[in-house]
Amino acid sequence: MTATSTRQRLLDAALVVVAREGIAGTSARVIAAEADVNQALVFYHHGSVDELLATASRDVSARRAARYTDALQDITSFTALTAVARRLHDEEQGSVDRLVLTQLLAGARTRPLIAAALRANMALLVAPVEATLARLVAGTALEEVLPVPELARTVAAGFLGLELLDGVVTDIEAAPFPALEAIAGVVDLALQAGTIETAVLRRRLRRANAEVASDAEPG
Repeated sequence: MTATSTRQRLLDAALVVVAREGIAGTSARVIAAEADVNQALVFYHHGSVDELLATASRDVSARRAARYTDALQDITSFTALTAVARRLHDEEQGSVDRLVLTQLLAGARTRPLIAAALRANMALLVAPVEATLARLVAGTALEEVLPVPELARTVAAGFLGLELLDGVVTDIEAAPFPALEAIAGVVDLALQAGTIETAVLRRRLRRANAEVASDAEPG
C-alpha cells in the first residue's frame, strides 16, 4: 500500500466514521479500524484527528463547489437559479456529505482547526453563486445597486441553513422554495422590462439605495 493510497483511505474512512458515529464518536482508533490500517498512521499522515477532519471537510466542499459550478454555469434567470437550488437540495438530502457537514459544524465551536477549515470551505461554495449572480445582473438596473458579493454569501449561507434544518423543522421542504420562486419570478419580470421602464426602475433603485445608506449613517 502506497503512502498516497493510505492517506486517501484515511480521508475516506474519516468521512464514513463522522457520518456514522457523529463528531463525538470519531477517534483515531475508529478511523483506523474503518480504513483497516494501524492507528499510528492517522498521526503519521495527518498529524491529528482534527487535521484529518479538516482535510476531509475540504474534500467535501471542493466536490460540492464543483457540483454547484457545473449546475449554475448555464443559468440565465433568477427563476432558473431557484430551480437549480431546489434540485441540488433534493439531491443532497441524506447524502454522506451533508451528514458530515452537519457534524463538523456541530464540533467547530470547540475545535479551531475544523472551524478554520469550514470558514475557508465557505468561500469555495460562495464563488459559483457570486459568479452566477454577477452574470444575471450584468447590464441591468440591479447591477449598480445590488451588493453581489454580500448577497452571494447570504444566499450560500441560507442554502446551507435549509440543508441543516432538514429533519429538524418538519415543513422545511414545503415552505422556502415556492416563496423564493415567486420572488425570483418578480425579479425576472422587472429585469425584462423595456428601456423606459428599466430607466425608471434604475432611478428608483438608486434613490432607495441612497436612502438606505443615509439611514445607516451614524448620528
